Amino acid sequence: MTVLIVASEKDRAGLNIASCLVRDYGFDKSPEYSDPRILQKDNILLARTREETIYLESVDPFPSTTSVIFASRHTSEKGDPCLTVHCPGNVLSEAPYGGQPRSLALVEPNRMRAALLSLSESREELGLSYLVSLEATHHGPTELPAPCMFVEIGSSAKQWEDTLAGEAVARAIWTAATSPANGTPAVGFGGGHYSWKHTDAVVKGQFAFGHILSKYFFDGYDPAIVELAFRRTMGECSHAVIDKKGVRGSERNALVELLRRTGREIAMI
Repeated sequence: MTVLIVASEKDRAGLNIASCLVRDYGFDKSPEYSDPRILQKDNILLARTREETIYLESVDPFPSTTSVIFASRHTSEKGDPCLTVHCPGNVLSEAPYGGQPRSLALVEPNRMRAALLSLSESREELGLSYLVSLEATHHGPTELPAPCMFVEIGSSAKQWEDTLAGEAVARAIWTAATSPANGTPAVGFGGGHYSWKHTDAVVKGQFAFGHILSKYFFDGYDPAIVELAFRRTMGECSHAVIDKKGVRGSERNALVELLRRTGREIAMI
């Protein structure tokens, strides 16, 4: 079993996080790979790639990979400092940022939970003035054979190069790689791009989210994507957690009808 951590050489946040991983966790030259961009600590590989991580659709050089964690930047127009966790996927019939349209990556919710809890703890311990949040499912890659997730620093160059933020994300990635946090696997629905209520359901509760389909998903609502979100969230996922104010009433009713018909457990938050 190998956990693969990936950072793009085009990504200042990713390189910052990778440097913190090397410094804090003892990554060194891999005995298995001659490429100096590939480092190793026990059964965890840390690789730098020349391409942007959202376009990385293969882990062929690493055949024993069982999980992929991307160290990455987060960008937003507001530029608020934030530390985020999310899994990749495209819920609509377009894929402008990698992956395939109407396709969702495999995801391990217990690793997502571990990363989010770690970020929340590090924010307090390191005195970081950063928001910590899950994000809704977005962008690529979508076709990796192994489950994958992103842990990110946002939202501008100042934060991407912040070594304390890099340390917090490195800690979250290491925790996710080595100590997944048991929780109730769930798919989230509703809310905006930042999934605040679902974040609370992890930090203050026992849920472990894989895919989260935001209110924007309902602009092109497709029951097949709802079912796909459950199938691609690992851990015998059968729970749906709905932000009741984050989905319009008629859309929420259609979703609930589908979930009940397919035997899902439903929680409103």
